[in-house]
Amino acid sequence: MPPKATLAKKFDSAFQRLEDKYERSGKWRKAQKLRRKQHKWRGYDPYIWRHVQAYIECDIKLRYEIHVEAALLANHETLYHRLNEDSSMADILVSEMQDLQKKLQEFARNIWKIERETHTILSFFPDGPIKRALCARQQQSDWHLSEWLRADCAGHGGCCGRGCGCCTRPRSEKRPNHVGHCTMECMCCEKVRGFKIDIEDLDDVEVPMLTNLDLMDDKWDSYTVHLVNAYVWGL
Repeated sequence: MPPKATLAKKFDSAFQRLEDKYERSGKWRKAQKLRRKQHKWRGYDPYIWRHVQAYIECDIKLRYEIHVEAALLANHETLYHRLNEDSSMADILVSEMQDLQKKLQEFARNIWKIERETHTILSFFPDGPIKRALCARQQQSDWHLSEWLRADCAGHGGCCGRGCGCCTRPRSEKRPNHVGHCTMECMCCEKVRGFKIDIEDLDDVEVPMLTNLDLMDDKWDSYTVHLVNAYVWGL
């Protein structure tokens, strides 16, 4: 083991106390820089980055499911208003609403599972500077509004390229604590582009809106470097 890696692990508790001191004095970026420096001293560890990748994938899957749920809720509300306005189509509208309610239950279950999966990932995440950096970053309520993430959202045709402000507020009253950038199921984006994207039409997509992310390989492209910085370091 290289000397710097040995020292970084040996004095981990001392570094952690220094990080806490920086944060208490409002020097959050300085604490993150110290954590990143310790990571560099320790060297690349694919086992740790496997956890980071799983966390990022869960976050994007969660946003996707919440956006689908928000669209279903909006459709359900539209049908409810139509039912109040025109009872002559009650049988059809009620049937459609019941179908939507079944789908909403399915997505509520999916969201619950992903939230539990995210908690499990963090629970089993190896202790060290990367975990501390990730947790410190995610505790910032506006972490997702970094310049790079907003530019990435806009580049994908998302709401950050417009003045609607969708990415700064919850997509649904049902999920007031969930805020994030657009996925292919964003209702606002769908309205602007004029058509719906069906995930079934896309090839080899396991995590919607995320392709070619491989943190197991230490030779990262520039997109991966920026994505990891946005999620973990925030520098």
